[in-house]
Amino acid sequence: MGSGGSYTPAEAAIYRMIRRMIVAAAILMVFFGVELTIALLINSITLLADAGHMLTDVVAVFMGLAALVLAKHGHSAPNRPYSWHRAEVFTAMANAALLIGVATFILYEAIRRFKEAPYIPGMPIVVAALAGLVTNFVVALLLRPHAEDSLAIKGAYMEAVADTVGNIGVLIAGVVTLTTHWPYADVVVAVLVALWVLPRAISLARAACGSFPNCRRPTIDVEALRSALGRRRRHRSARPARVNTFARRRYVPPRT
Repeated sequence: MGSGGSYTPAEAAIYRMIRRMIVAAAILMVFFGVELTIALLINSITLLADAGHMLTDVVAVFMGLAALVLAKHGHSAPNRPYSWHRAEVFTAMANAALLIGVATFILYEAIRRFKEAPYIPGMPIVVAALAGLVTNFVVALLLRPHAEDSLAIKGAYMEAVADTVGNIGVLIAGVVTLTTHWPYADVVVAVLVALWVLPRAISLARAACGSFPNCRRPTIDVEALRSALGRRRRHRSARPARVNTFARRRYVPPRT
């Protein structure tokens, strides 16, 4: 915090991210409760599965929120130069693993339902899909401005976007089921959504792995940086340099 109780630009940005994550978490929790209740009342396996996918959004937002709070209030020790900021990286990796797990489960369920497709009433699916579409769209809008500033927020944002696409697929499946009574509509859409989610989850995992020590940003010219340091009065001869990153817009030198 700056002098006089004011925030520095970096602190203000983190507090904005935290506020947006809290609002997003509240919205997702409310919809998750509503969708789960409807699924139990009508005994809909499809809505139960979608509620489970929505739960991954809730978990992702809470993990991202925890990572931001740790990054804001954590303290560095001499032997731990990266402090709690690494929490963002581990959160992004956990989110990626969660996405991959959900996509794999969807594919497994789709294969199983091809053998024994259950009857699903179309109208409740359509209503729930529309409500979920609005919910995830609002959450995605909340998180999008900071998705490139924090891996934790990017993971939560990707989950919201993935669920938005999933809601569109569920809506299509609900309309087809309602109008044609074809039992395999939701199965086909589920496979398409899972195949859409998987490469994005893998991309997030790679971005997180690239933020560990010994992985430097490709946009940094380390040789130019070393040369510039060597020209400074206090750095007549620059020792071997390495640049690490623990967030998309935050770079740090290795410990001495």
